[in-house]
Amino acid sequence: MQAIRLHPAPPESTPYSPSNPAPSTALQLDHDVPIPVPSAPGELLIRVKATTVIRDMLNWPETYAYEYTILGNDVAGIVTEVFSSASKFKPGDEVFGMADADRAATWAEYTIVKEDEVVHKPATLTFAQAAALPLSAQTAYEALFEHARIPLPTVEEFLSRPATKRNHRTLITGAAGAVGVYLVQLAAAAGERVVAASSSNARNGEFLRDLGGDEVVEYSMLDGFLGQFDVIIDVVGGEVLAKCWDYVAETGVLVSIDSASFKFVEEHEMRGLRKVGVHALFFIVKGSPDRLRYIAELAGVGALRSFVADIYPLARAREAYDLANGRFYGRGKVILTV
Repeated sequence: MQAIRLHPAPPESTPYSPSNPAPSTALQLDHDVPIPVPSAPGELLIRVKATTVIRDMLNWPETYAYEYTILGNDVAGIVTEVFSSASKFKPGDEVFGMADADRAATWAEYTIVKEDEVVHKPATLTFAQAAALPLSAQTAYEALFEHARIPLPTVEEFLSRPATKRNHRTLITGAAGAVGVYLVQLAAAAGERVVAASSSNARNGEFLRDLGGDEVVEYSMLDGFLGQFDVIIDVVGGEVLAKCWDYVAETGVLVSIDSASFKFVEEHEMRGLRKVGVHALFFIVKGSPDRLRYIAELAGVGALRSFVADIYPLARAREAYDLANGRFYGRGKVILTV
């Protein structure tokens, strides 16, 4: 099969690692990679139709767990083989989901996933639209409903959208980005008073209001909200995240999903920024079939919109990765089709 694999550093040079990330030129299309085979209960072989490019994948520790890594977590495709006839899936089923980081290998024609990592794809979604959802939408779900402890709306409540907002204000930074678009939609459906922050109201304001933002602001405007937010979900990191301590209420919640901010609580405490009463954390999405089915049901009826920023064939994965890691203003995910 064909697959994009991360080739090792040239001989006599420093091996690639999170502290010495590989350049995108190390991502190469190989044509003779063996097709994997389901080898344990619960495993499925998927014919990949679409997968995603995620910013900073070449900085992740998992990327360097072994040589010739095949990247990729999100997947949408067709079941071609099951380990056991007792499987809840059968060959021909269209599915989508997110492979665990320890086994991620979706930038290929075929990949192995576990049954609890995928659900049936809604017929109303294309493979590209389905692939754009799992990691980003489940990250938004976990940030809001598990870590920030906002009450989860039922599917019926989501569809009706609350007529009355809760007296509970939520700030979302990076609101027009790949995860932010789902944070805004889910928070609005939960009845939050959503303030959606991005780098440009001119570019993003109308779009974010359409997603459910009650107010749209640029980062420079946030000083008008000192201490006002019950919940802040940060997707940006850096000094935007550092300033969030000023905006969060004394007993509020501050969550970051920016991959470079995994130690932000400790680092900000050393800088004297931390508020003692604030529940603050960084997390990495876990995913679950229940969360994914919830997202699938919402997306299937058009209540949760999936966003595809651009689509590239697998052979152009290097170009797609460079796009996703540059000054990229697309809304949603960069997709690889296979």
